[in-house]
Amino acid sequence: MKKLIFIAAVIFFLNFTPRVFANQIIPGGQLEAMAISEIETILDAKGESRRREISLLHPLADFSVPNGIIDIKISVPAGVVNYTGVTPVKARIFVGGRMYRDVNFVVSAKIFDFVIVSNHVLRIETPVTESDFRLEEVAVDGRTEYVKDVQEVVGLVPHRVINAGVPISANYFQQPMAVSGNQPVKIIVRYKGITASAKGTTMTRGRIGEVIKVKNDASKKIISARVVDAGTVEAVM
Repeated sequence: MKKLIFIAAVIFFLNFTPRVFANQIIPGGQLEAMAISEIETILDAKGESRRREISLLHPLADFSVPNGIIDIKISVPAGVVNYTGVTPVKARIFVGGRMYRDVNFVVSAKIFDFVIVSNHVLRIETPVTESDFRLEEVAVDGRTEYVKDVQEVVGLVPHRVINAGVPISANYFQQPMAVSGNQPVKIIVRYKGITASAKGTTMTRGRIGEVIKVKNDASKKIISARVVDAGTVEAVM
């Protein structure tokens, strides 16, 4: 009799106790594919058409959810894709119309482009030539404007040491030193359509395009002049 009462009690308990059956599986690969698709959409929207490699930093395991219609929404909380690090991604999972859980993970997105890279270490203030560079496909950072035509930098000098294999930006270079201090130069003066010249002496050194102080040898007056080349400056009026 006691046995029958126990069995009846168990049946009653099972009938009225809420039960959750975790018999639906969401493959980790499905979330990975959805995340990659979302990253692709963001890149396409910003006009990024270069070759790309997108993958999860760590594979996602499969996991189970309760019975019900599953809806998964993928988002990139930052709204932007990081080309050099990782991009956080969130998968929000709904079951039966209710939010069940969030899955947070990170994605690596690498963008590649053909740019000029250094063949060897480039030293400060040493003019560069075509032989110092090669064209190569490399991962880019999405912010730097890299050089694709070597002629943009030939003849310039690095203002920092550039190691071998580094993608080249024009910002790494500057004009070489064109004049030194106490150097004789020709001063060009342009005024109301009239051009005149005089002999002068530089007070400081300077690069092409820079404004330096120059002394007019005849008048002894010190003026500001822009460096034109190794022997010429133009008075700044």
